[in-house]
Amino acid sequence: MRILGNASEAVRCCDATGGTEEFRTMAENPMKGSHTLITELQSEIDRVIGPYLEGVDDFALVDFPNHPNVGDSAIWLGEETYLQKKLGRAPSYVCTYDTWAKEDFERAVPAGPILIHGGGNFGDLWPSHQEFRLRLLSEFPDRQIIQLPQTIHFSSKASLQRAAGIINAHKKFLILVRDVQSLKVAREEFTAPVDLCPDMAFCLGPQSSRAAIARNLLLLLRTDHEKVERARSRPLPSFAVVEDWLTEQRGLGKWLFLKALLETSLLVFKGRMPSELDVRIRWFHLLASNRVARGMKQVGSSAYVITDRLHTHIFCVLLNVPHSVLDNNYGKISTFVDAWSKPFEKLGRPLSTSVDEAVATFLDICKGAPASPDQG
Repeated sequence: MRILGNASEAVRCCDATGGTEEFRTMAENPMKGSHTLITELQSEIDRVIGPYLEGVDDFALVDFPNHPNVGDSAIWLGEETYLQKKLGRAPSYVCTYDTWAKEDFERAVPAGPILIHGGGNFGDLWPSHQEFRLRLLSEFPDRQIIQLPQTIHFSSKASLQRAAGIINAHKKFLILVRDVQSLKVAREEFTAPVDLCPDMAFCLGPQSSRAAIARNLLLLLRTDHEKVERARSRPLPSFAVVEDWLTEQRGLGKWLFLKALLETSLLVFKGRMPSELDVRIRWFHLLASNRVARGMKQVGSSAYVITDRLHTHIFCVLLNVPHSVLDNNYGKISTFVDAWSKPFEKLGRPLSTSVDEAVATFLDICKGAPASPDQG
């Protein structure tokens, strides 16, 4: 029986051969401060992923999230940070789902593994990313492919069965998941090895906000198709600010691409002509860094945050910001919190089921009184 981590609550899942394997989460750990929790989660990430990277030289990191959603960029930047620390180098090949070029990849990575960007798109909610994942598995049945930590969600049984057929035909696919529900789905439907692993954004480490506190209460709520329509029985406080984090500066991509061109041109002074891939790797890094900085400023300038975005919750942990969380439309946040971040001492308890409850928790904190059970 394999024990994961030093947590106190174990979740037991049956494997494909009928045996059992014990997976530990941090759900029942005592309350912890930001630095302690982040350090433990980083150690768990390395303990899970590290053995699969032994002896790796060239590798690909694919499915860059070229869109304004801050959370996906935080994952990418965390993946870069971890891989640089672990392997001492950047990926040899990167791409978005729609810029994949098989010949370029094979030239850059003749034998190394393909690492697929983590997040919440394993399933049928975000089909472009899922189709790219299945394409890689079909085109490279003998290549080591590692799915970095994901949440799995299928709303269609037919989609799940199709994915299972492709995944189960692959010989060297490793699936890392962020929560026990995803683990259960993967164990039941796929024959590939599965492991439980925290989100890679924790590899960014503890953060210090450079922004002064500009608002007492931020509600950072989803506006995409994972949102939940939430009725409110009372108006928000006049000082509350409601935002999402999907809007970015116009022309940012073009400006950062030019910056990447300029920076990689300096390789000439090191005796090497920069390639198109050099530029792309640097461009992706600049895009992700800019988006993460925007999100850190947004969250870090708030005294208290209410959110239904998983990575806003993670940013609150990284920035040590008190906050309350609501779930998205299929339980992605609650299952993650239950597995990993429930011990964070500045997380409002229990998880709120409505904006009204979350606001009530905040107002009780302001008054210095504990929230009553029916206020979340």
